[in-house]
Amino acid sequence: MPEVAPLPERVLDEIRRARRHPRYTQTEYLVLRIILSNLETVLGQVRHPVGDVLDLYCGTSPYRDLVPPHTRYVTLDINERYGVPDVVTEEFLPLPDASFDLVLFTEAFHYLRDPEHGVAELRRVLRPGGTLVMTVPLVWEYDRRIVERRYTGPHLVTLFDGWDDVRLMDNGGYSVAWATLTGRVMRGIVELMPARVRPAFDVPLKLGALFLNFVATLLARGELRWHAGPYVLPFGLTLTARRPVD
Repeated sequence: MPEVAPLPERVLDEIRRARRHPRYTQTEYLVLRIILSNLETVLGQVRHPVGDVLDLYCGTSPYRDLVPPHTRYVTLDINERYGVPDVVTEEFLPLPDASFDLVLFTEAFHYLRDPEHGVAELRRVLRPGGTLVMTVPLVWEYDRRIVERRYTGPHLVTLFDGWDDVRLMDNGGYSVAWATLTGRVMRGIVELMPARVRPAFDVPLKLGALFLNFVATLLARGELRWHAGPYVLPFGLTLTARRPVD
């Protein structure tokens, strides 16, 4: 595996801040805020003792402070670009059986080429009764150079057949997906401009994001009234599941 140097600390701090404390002036504010809210909810509902935690494909570990009290926090990633994790490996879960009480796996499960094997490995490293907390995108761009998957709710739940307490939450709906994609288009327009003029559009982009997020927040509230399913379009999903007590 080629070595990858960590990004400058100031950049890492900003990435971590943007995810843990998203601002209204961020174009992806709404979806980040909903993911954060859903993680706060499900992690706050963990009732079993938590001694060992695995932050899988951890990035900057922005949600570390949301995890229930624990004695050991292990970070794993494929390289050191977003910091220096405890385990650096491209192999999926080269860790001992039944070694964690909680696995936090945010925005990365969709990169696994073999999801069935991935689910089996997640179950293997969890202790009986341990909890998996996972988020995945649905309506978002993908990289043509690598394999990425997208999961609907029923598909994701089916992968965890045989687990206990499998629960699913939508990360937003139509309005949040619209706002996030519109924000991406806004940023894309700025990225098309010559590098020397982009800084001049920093403030207009933030103001545009502020207006976009305000409108989308109102639309999302109205969406609760007019939308009753069964057709849904969340930006992504949050899933929790527990390894059965053997």
